[in-house]
Formats: sequence, C-alpha cells, structure tokens
Amino acid sequence: MGGSSSGDNPGMTMTRAEYLLFQELIGRASGLRLEERDWTPLRAAVWERVDAVGSATLGEYYEKLRVSGGGGELGRLIELLTVHETAFFRNGLHFDLLIQSIIPELVEKRDKSRPIRLWSAGCSTGQEAYSMAIALLETVPAEEEWQFEVLATDISNRALDVAKRGIYPARALSNVDPVLLDRYFSPCEGGYLVSDRVKSCVKFEYLNLVKEPFPLAALSPFDVAFCENVTIYFKVESTRRVIQNFYDALAESGYLFLGYSETLWQIPNQFLLREIDDTFVYQKSTRRGSVDQSSPAMGSGASGGTAHARPAQKPVNRIVRTPAPPPRPPRKRYTLEEAIALYEGRCFEEALLAVESVLSTFPTDRRAHLLAAKLRADREEVGPALRHCRRALDADPLLEEGHYLMGVLQMRTGDNDNAAESLSRVIYLNSSGHRSALSHFHLAGLYADAHRWDGAQREYRNALRLLDRFPKEELVGEFSADFLARVCRRRLGELGNVD
Repeated sequence: MGGSSSGDNPGMTMTRAEYLLFQELIGRASGLRLEERDWTPLRAAVWERVDAVGSATLGEYYEKLRVSGGGGELGRLIELLTVHETAFFRNGLHFDLLIQSIIPELVEKRDKSRPIRLWSAGCSTGQEAYSMAIALLETVPAEEEWQFEVLATDISNRALDVAKRGIYPARALSNVDPVLLDRYFSPCEGGYLVSDRVKSCVKFEYLNLVKEPFPLAALSPFDVAFCENVTIYFKVESTRRVIQNFYDALAESGYLFLGYSETLWQIPNQFLLREIDDTFVYQKSTRRGSVDQSSPAMGSGASGGTAHARPAQKPVNRIVRTPAPPPRPPRKRYTLEEAIALYEGRCFEEALLAVESVLSTFPTDRRAHLLAAKLRADREEVGPALRHCRRALDADPLLEEGHYLMGVLQMRTGDNDNAAESLSRVIYLNSSGHRSALSHFHLAGLYADAHRWDGAQREYRNALRLLDRFPKEELVGEFSADFLARVCRRRLGELGNVD
C-alpha cells in the first residue's frame, strides 16, 4: 500500500486497491456494505484515524487493523463510518401506529404478569429508544400495575455513551410535543435532560447485530422491534442473518419496523408485510401465509390491515452443461499460525484458504479443523462446520472449544438433544470458564423450549453462579457478564410464575 501521499492534503489520497482492502476488512468485521459512493467518507475516516494513532502510512495502519482489530482500533474506525443522526419520534407514521394501535391492543390482550418489551436495534444516540419509552408511558394505563421496558442496542460505544447521558440540544427535540417536553425533559446546560422516569424504562447495551451466537432470543420475546436505516449498510448475507435473529427474538405476531428505504422483498424470511393505516410493518407468523386475525393492530383499535404475500415462483427445469474448471494455479502453503493470524485479523476469506492449505498437509490437525469449523459457521455453512467439529473432536475428545461450537451448531439445526449433550461435556471439561457459563445459559434455553421448567431454572442459576464471579464488564462471548447475569435473573423471575 502507498505512503501518506504527496501534496498539501495527504488525506485526499487513497488508491482503489487500498479502498478495496479496507472495504473487505470492515465488511468482515461489521457486516457493513461499503459501496463506491462510500469511497470519500471511508478515505476521510481512515486518514483521521491514521493521524490519531500516529501511523506513518496507510499500509502501516492497515496492518495494525489486521492484527486482532488493532486493540479496538477497528471498532473506532467503524464508528466513524456509521451514521449516528437520529431524532425523537423519527418516522412519525411508525410511532403513530405504535401509540394508537399496537400498544393499546397489547394492553387489552396481555396478562399483566408478562411485561411488554420493545427493542431499539441500532439505537445510535438514544432518541428512538427514549421515544419508545415515552410512547409506553403515555399509552399504558396505570403504569405501576404494568411492567414494560425498552432494550436499546448499538455497535458504537461512543453513541451509547451519549445515549446513557440523555442530554440533547434544543434543536434535537423539534419533533417533541411541548406537553411531552415539559413532562419528560428538564432544561440543563447544553440543552435538555431526559427525566429519570424515562431513563428507568431503557437499558442500553452494546450489540453487533451480525455476530454469533445471538443470545437475545433467550430473553422473553420482544413484542416490537425497531431497526430503522440499519440494514441498508449490510451485505445481503449479513442482512439475512440479522432478519433471522429478529424473527427468533420476537414474540408470535410481533412487529418489526424497518426504515422507509428498506425492504425484505429480496430476502427469504418468515415475516409477512402488513399495511395498516397506510403504514407498512413486518409481522412474525410461524404459519406461513397466514396471520393471527386477533393480533395487535387487527382489532377494533385499527382501521384494518392487509397481509402481502410474496408471489409464488414457478419451478424451472434446465439442463446445464458445466464446463470443466480451468486448472488451478499452485496454492501458497500456509502454516497454522498464519491461518490463525489471518482469522484474528478478520481476513476471513484468506484465512479459509490458509486453513484448507494446512489441512491438505495435516488432515488430522485438531486446531486446524476447529478453525475451519469457525470459519464455515460464520459463512452459515453449518454442515461443513459440523464435519470439521467432528474431525477436531475425533483427534481430541477433550477439546472444550470443539464441544461448545458443536453444541451451538446443533442448536442452530434444531438437534436439541445432541446440543444438550455437547454443552454438558463443556461443563464437565471446565466447570468454571466462560464457555461453561454460556453452556449453562444455552442449556436453560433448551430446557425452557421443552417446557422442562425445573431444568431451565437450575441451569439459569448455574449460569448466574458463574457470571457473578466475573467482573461486570468482562466479555463472555459477545456480551458483558453483567448483561447476561441480568438476563438470567429476569428469566428466573419469569419461570417462577410458570406452572
């Protein structure tokens, strides 16, 4: 890669080859889809960080990012590329539907023992999440008798810090009705401060939507999720994974709101597109092609809705003659250490080529098979990932990480009995580690799905016992120990009400 460039403004120079390298690195780490129009903002962001960290050249900075994300530097670069512009009660039609139809009917049909849960995914600096909380406070009657909350997640820790403070300039509240402004905000230095009453309804957490495993589905289901103008930045394969995670996390007949410029038409999913009061929203239904007619926004509180089914595709029979592939050039020989370094540097395609090269020479290497399993799992290639896991465990039956990955993959395929067996082996091999805590957590979910309430409670308690030993901010998988512990406590409280 080139040096800092000639001329008075080195930040104006980035070759196409350099752009493509940064594009691939960022896409693999975050799922962001950078296109040609993003060349200028990417160039500006890269040079800002080059200056900040004191790298001499783009090449030096790129190599820094490749090594385990540069000690958090890759995350800081991604933050500069994600748009944090938002507003209170943005997309007014969506909030009208939420306030006038969905929340009232949830209140009408919901037993008070089950909380109303909303999720702001890609919450940025918090305005959307606080708007959802205000909508609940304004709409749910006798709030002391009801439980409700908003989970707000984002990939940017910097944006989350702003959200948690809850201080916004006056211009950011232009969409807020004066009555609500007086009720839920107070003047302060720098603008207005969100009231403690609203803040108490919202939990802010870091979450990379494209990373697996995805534990939010283990929470009691969300009734509504807002994910507005987030998937437009993702590659298609990342969007498919994210939409499936939304499906798993939503309650039956739950609602997914996307931005006005987003669509799921090109992405197979189990959501039905609904048109209610001239507003489009996606609704979860396990019965493909049908919607529960008594679900929220379909009763007397709404003016009716229409479910739009995708047009059926006619099967096409073709005979295709596949030409013989051209001869492959000789492959570079890699070491396992090089393959691991590529994986840790998030160069996943090259890492896969590297580990395949290692396995061609050392076909029983357990570490190589485990790395290949991780890479295949990240590509949603579950069958090959499982095969590599089995080969790793054939070589070393005591490989704790192999049993854990096997269990996660088996859960993904619905093979819950074998998943439980694999996760139990993790606990047997290392009863006090991170993977053991996660294995207890996943086992609890498996037992709950099978209505084995005693087993679910036991496993949540086991997970909680381990999580409480870790520092609160210590990452266990993709989440802090404190967050997962709070999930366990919440689930234990809810399972205590199950007969």
